[in-house]
Amino acid sequence: MRLTVLYPEVMPHIAEFAAGLMPVRLGDDERLSLVVKTQKEAILAAQMHGLFAFYLPALPASSGTTTSLITAFFDDDDEPLAIRTPLFGDDAFSQGIIEILKYDEVDVYFFDEHNYEWMSYRTALEDNGSCLIGDKNICLLGYHPETVKSIHAVLNDWFGARTAEDDERTIQAVFKEALSPGDLFVLDMTPEMNGYHGGTGFRHDTLTRTDPGYHQERDISACLLRAFEPGQIIMNPRRKDNCKEILDHLVLTDELAILVQAKDSPTTEAGITRTLQRKRLATHNQIDAAIRQINGAARYLDRDGAAKLVVVGQDIDVDLGDRRVIGLAIVKESFDDEGTAYAAACAKMAGLSGGGMVMDYNSFHAFTHRFASHDAFVEALEKLIAHVRTKGWIRVKDEVFDAILDWIERYRANGSEGSDTPSL
Repeated sequence: MRLTVLYPEVMPHIAEFAAGLMPVRLGDDERLSLVVKTQKEAILAAQMHGLFAFYLPALPASSGTTTSLITAFFDDDDEPLAIRTPLFGDDAFSQGIIEILKYDEVDVYFFDEHNYEWMSYRTALEDNGSCLIGDKNICLLGYHPETVKSIHAVLNDWFGARTAEDDERTIQAVFKEALSPGDLFVLDMTPEMNGYHGGTGFRHDTLTRTDPGYHQERDISACLLRAFEPGQIIMNPRRKDNCKEILDHLVLTDELAILVQAKDSPTTEAGITRTLQRKRLATHNQIDAAIRQINGAARYLDRDGAAKLVVVGQDIDVDLGDRRVIGLAIVKESFDDEGTAYAAACAKMAGLSGGGMVMDYNSFHAFTHRFASHDAFVEALEKLIAHVRTKGWIRVKDEVFDAILDWIERYRANGSEGSDTPSL
């Protein structure tokens, strides 16, 4: 945890940053370093292979040829996990990334969505023919929010249709020297991560997870704490009569009850290298199992009088009363081309007074990062549910995209005041 320990002032900036690549200048360093904030599966894939890769496709534009960035982590050779980063000529953030990509080596620090630093490496950058060193005259576009959206769509299409030659022209980021121990055990006792009913006041974590349930439940608790008060969140409520767990989480406000059930898979080398077909099948099975548990919990809670629950040995009586009841099924991953199936799954929660929604965990993280208050969270969630019910599936990440644009606008405003990169 080299960056966290030596430069603690960096942490507020990383916490504000939802995900992606962040160039930073540490202390008196002349050269930039790179923070990669992404999901654990991508970090583990990079650790497994000892590398990751940058793609810089030459893209046609009205002004000539432009480019933007795709960063790939190879859990799967054909469809690796990827971060898409639009690049702009009038944007200091983009200029910092371009500067880094022209280095021979750079220090790279990997953080997950909860701002835990898992590994850091001095990394060689081996350009095998990207457009940065080619003969084409590359002209980066000017920044505009709509241009950001267009570039994301173009990058997604290009990456799906890329060729073997495109794979060969990447900038390979090859790990050369570990800057901190790589086999970490995190013990977190901070109230912002542990202040909810059902917690023990601490959590532990590792990059590799063989027992996913423990970790994902606490990940979701931490995400919920962004939008709700600690006293509104109950983790692992159990029936008093048979001590059987009814849900992963029950969120109770004055007007609303959110029934959250998550299903996860191990984060291990074997787990992340499964075939896409097996991953897709696992997602469907996880969704079905989560929804069955949500509907079962709703039936138990919707009884005459108060439902008698036990949470870490403490008796709690829950009377839903006139609260709207919403179901939220969270799974490890989802796939953009299976929206019809996900919408059909949401329809299985139509019996709940507030309906239900399906999300993958990374979308849920982004959702709570964007809608980090009770009112914003509830309004956005009910908007999603209504859209799926009446118009069909909508990707959660499309709803949170505006948050990324808001962050970029704030960053650009700070950059215009004279700081070309975050100096920490």
